[in-house]
Amino acid sequence: MKILLTGVTGYIGNAVMHHLAKQGHDVHGLVRKEAVSISDSVHYHLLENDNIRDIVSAVKPDVVVHIASLFLAAHQYSDIEKLIESNITFPTKLLDAMDCAGVTHFINTGTSWQHYDSEPYNPVNLYAATKQSFEDIIKYYVEAKGFSCLTLKIYDSYGPGDTRGKLVSLFDRLAENQESLDMSPGEQHIDLVHISDICNAYNIAIQMIMKQQPGYQANYGLHSNKSYSLKELAAIYERSNNCDIHINWGGREYRPREVMKPAGNLERLPGWEPSVELSFGLNRVNRK
Repeated sequence: MKILLTGVTGYIGNAVMHHLAKQGHDVHGLVRKEAVSISDSVHYHLLENDNIRDIVSAVKPDVVVHIASLFLAAHQYSDIEKLIESNITFPTKLLDAMDCAGVTHFINTGTSWQHYDSEPYNPVNLYAATKQSFEDIIKYYVEAKGFSCLTLKIYDSYGPGDTRGKLVSLFDRLAENQESLDMSPGEQHIDLVHISDICNAYNIAIQMIMKQQPGYQANYGLHSNKSYSLKELAAIYERSNNCDIHINWGGREYRPREVMKPAGNLERLPGWEPSVELSFGLNRVNRK
């Protein structure tokens, strides 16, 4: 199957790219800078001079998988234009380019942060609000242009080669350097899903969307079987790696609109089940 993929230079997008290529798909990646060294098994298309319509028409993919995004936990005034451009303007142009090329199957990537306190819609931050705004735009292409779309909403991810500086990388640093760090009281829960399971979810979603009729739109959550508090995760990490990490719990306040419980109102993607056990995934040897 021919797949056009965005976000291939990011952690999740890059992993999905390699996974889909290994599954035998003909993968084409959209990039904003020369990226010929990323993978020899993927075709790269450089975004420049607003050429997205030309690329989509030339590739004519069976399905477009959109993972590219600008994530900011908290924004500044100067960030607003970048958030709108990355999370709304660019993917809307992508949808319109698909329409011009007669391509109608679309996999979108959302976030559980669109559902603060497990509400149908309550954005944790402006980033989550832009993701919801784009979902509303998708609705137009589904209803008026006969698209079929499936949105995968990601919770928290981790795995080998993760350089994003997220929680597990922080634990790695503390274990290696034996430094002490002030953190919140640590009662907020996190739902971690291994990157290999996320990759598998995209593969399942692609097979699923190709069977749908025009006018189909649905969203699913990629969540594990259990969430853990920050304190619990730190303890699991210590046991998995036979080490101590030094955290001053309560050394700083919770962030505004801290997510204390992951969204519990999202149906899991049909046919998908996370398979990597947390203690195995958190072991540093298994992430090399």
